[in-house]
Amino acid sequence: MTTIYLVRHGEVAGNTGEHRTFAGSRDLPLTADGIKQKEAVATALEHVKIDAIYASTLQRAFHTAEAIAARHALPVVGMDALQEVNYGDWEGLSESDIAENYADHWKQRVADPWNIAPPSGESYSMLWARLEPAWTQIINANVGKTVVVVGHNGSLRVLLCELLGAPPVNARRLQIGNCSLTKVQIGDTKTVPGGQLEGPPVVISYINSTAHLEHL
Repeated sequence: MTTIYLVRHGEVAGNTGEHRTFAGSRDLPLTADGIKQKEAVATALEHVKIDAIYASTLQRAFHTAEAIAARHALPVVGMDALQEVNYGDWEGLSESDIAENYADHWKQRVADPWNIAPPSGESYSMLWARLEPAWTQIINANVGKTVVVVGHNGSLRVLLCELLGAPPVNARRLQIGNCSLTKVQIGDTKTVPGGQLEGPPVVISYINSTAHLEHL
């Protein structure tokens, strides 16, 4: 089995509080709490034998990955394809801001995020078009190993929907907190009766584990 720990980056402005906003493709730095979170998740993974670490090239994810990598003397492989969904004109806005100023477009997006993109932004299908090849590359390069992938709330939720075979509209039902851990295991591709190949079996042990953050 190949084991992948999915990690969301540490907190940035707008991730918490009463006025939460979409960070999207903006390259925001970690807050003071985000810095504490990245060290906590690094400690949580300190005694896990990790073979490789990949991260979105946005600094909030890359710096979170660097904290984990420092405990294992490993480099961080940055991948642009792991970046967050581009929310276009909605970046920096809250859901209430968008619902007020882009009411019809927002309703369409919520109902069909796979096909409907924010103005100047990405739909989930556009995100998956860049994310899937990167995910496949990571899996193929690390068969039987243990890997950490540091990404973002939106992109990780879309990935999990794809792994679960769930409709993309369900992505908003998944909670992926800052510096949470999600454990995924992937087996070898198998041959089914008739000689046809089926995709590799996927087992998700847990989603959004945050016990390592409770002391903060």
